[in-house]
Amino acid sequence: MALKFTSIFVAAALATTTAASAQSVSAAYPESIAAALLKGGYKAEITTDSAGDPLIKSAASGWNYQIVFYGCEDNRACQDVMFAAGFDMENGMAIKSINSWNENKLLGRAYLDDEDDPHLVHFVAGMDGMPAPAFERLIERWETSLGEFAEYIGW
Repeated sequence: MALKFTSIFVAAALATTTAASAQSVSAAYPESIAAALLKGGYKAEITTDSAGDPLIKSAASGWNYQIVFYGCEDNRACQDVMFAAGFDMENGMAIKSINSWNENKLLGRAYLDDEDDPHLVHFVAGMDGMPAPAFERLIERWETSLGEFAEYIGW
């Protein structure tokens, strides 16, 4: 009788774990991030970067961005992600403007590339089993930051 009860308990626990993980996102499973984006009405194209690690191409409010994966083992089992958007400007930007942006923002740090083009990034460490509502909030805040940055740089 105890064995039967234990088996039922384990099966119930596994079902609960599976249901919970189906509603979460993880850098180890790029498909979970893409599915959450699609569910939120965003586009999500899974591809790979030049090193063979996963890469998701998406957009928010008309601005393209990528989700870059870090801490991967053999191009799988990634641990972290970074949201990244770049803007190719004819004359670039001044470092003073980028520094001013960074002084006042928590989410969405900016930098200039070697052509003084602005880039907006947000690194998320340890994205493993992030609950769907937390990921939705992250995407909402990223979208807001991306829109504010595009306006800030006059894009």
